[in-house]
Amino acid sequence: MQIQGVMDFNLKYTLESGQSFRWNRIEDAYYGVVEGRILKLRASEKGQHGITLSVESSASEDAAQLTAFLRHYLDIERDVPRILAAVGTDAYIHRAVQRLWGMRILNQELWETIASFILSQNNNVPRIRGIIRRLSERFGRELTLEGYVDYSFPTAAVLAAAESHELLACGTGYRADYLKGAAQAVVSGELSLPHLKRLAYPEAKRELMHRKGIGEKVADCICLFSLGHLEALPIDVWIKRIFETLYLRRPATPREIREFAQNYFGAGVGYAQQYLFHYVHECPNWADDEHLSLISHE
Repeated sequence: MQIQGVMDFNLKYTLESGQSFRWNRIEDAYYGVVEGRILKLRASEKGQHGITLSVESSASEDAAQLTAFLRHYLDIERDVPRILAAVGTDAYIHRAVQRLWGMRILNQELWETIASFILSQNNNVPRIRGIIRRLSERFGRELTLEGYVDYSFPTAAVLAAAESHELLACGTGYRADYLKGAAQAVVSGELSLPHLKRLAYPEAKRELMHRKGIGEKVADCICLFSLGHLEALPIDVWIKRIFETLYLRRPATPREIREFAQNYFGAGVGYAQQYLFHYVHECPNWADDEHLSLISHE
């Protein structure tokens, strides 16, 4: 199956920018588990009318429905160039946007996003990916596509019923209790996923932060990478360092960073932070004098 004429989109930057932990690149294709099936995505060279995405799925599904799903999941439907133009307030962010043009923020399944970012706390990407893989092997379903084997992410009901020692055996550490508690809250309806999807950003964030193990950064990751709230600003050590170094030029609290960033970049701050975050990982000299000179502090 193919999705043709995809404009202003880059598959590599979108799938390799730290939003999701389930995608693997093999040669020129990406294999990932998305909502219970393996998807294989490959992008053609960009032409006059955009790129063509070639799609294969481990599930038997209607091509039109899969196309609609992927256009939403990959955020292809959103007018991202307009958002990037609005946040392009200085030469630094402009350079980041030009370097990473086509990166989109994924719209991921809510339960898996909640669980994944609970597991992300005080962790690095390789370890997070490993934990998720072991949880999926132990509690999910085996999936295959062209000899590629992976596993569906375990449901909240399965993890709610799991023994703590089983979760610990997957490398979850102290996060096991948070994960199990969130799963139990979803199963009981105390944390209603359909209700969460209907809430505006401030209310959704507050609702998530009522859960033990979901602090402000994790709640903002969930709001940005699953609920589509582009005003969310997850502040990890990297985002803190970026704003202190580039914009504030001094140590700052997360609250100070959030207030500055939301005023400076506006409603698309989530996209601005994602481009800045990925740019500094792609560019080792991101804080040299030449880069710093791109932002005026007059």
